[in-house]
Amino acid sequence: MNKMMNSSDICKIHDLPSNPIELFNTLTKRAGAKYIPMNLATVDSEFGVLNRTVVYRGLTDNSEICFATERNSRKYKNLRENPKSALTMLLSVGLEDAERETWQIRLMNACAVELDDQAILSKFWQEEPLFAKIRSHIVECGKPTNYEELVIKHNNLLADYQSGQHPLERTPSYTVFKILPKIWDFYKSEPGKIADRVQYKLRDNELNEWTTYHVAA
Repeated sequence: MNKMMNSSDICKIHDLPSNPIELFNTLTKRAGAKYIPMNLATVDSEFGVLNRTVVYRGLTDNSEICFATERNSRKYKNLRENPKSALTMLLSVGLEDAERETWQIRLMNACAVELDDQAILSKFWQEEPLFAKIRSHIVECGKPTNYEELVIKHNNLLADYQSGQHPLERTPSYTVFKILPKIWDFYKSEPGKIADRVQYKLRDNELNEWTTYHVAA
């Protein structure tokens, strides 16, 4: 029988910093995560709630989590109509199964705000991989598409870029949102242990002060 099936203990989150972003940064560094998928939920007038995966792009100067999208996407339309949103991430820390920590991080009671800082928009655009820049130039999200026509557009633009004829500048449709949560929820689980959860609840927005407490997992 698997030892984990016949053991039990209590998991504990220790040494909590005063600010949730400090804990987030510590966990992402420990996980060695260069690519962090995030599940974003938005309010949709047709379907009620829609969720999809977006990619963590980094932090603003005020340590706010960001993701990039296109202004012709459904999530952009959702967020412009109703900025209420929720975000979930899953991180795995440790390589050995017996010592692995799994962290679920949720940003709750949140709203999404579109960035208008041209410097940070340009920074994120420059960090985009080549395929993403080409996609922004040739794809209109959610519209019917023809594969053969798309291949031709892609190959022509790629050739123009590689020959120096097209610089692949930031498109008008490319944009970035930041997420402003009032609650951060950190859920830590380990093999054979009852999980622990910690929540940070925003107490003072101007001073960036948070109330921290453990909750049942």
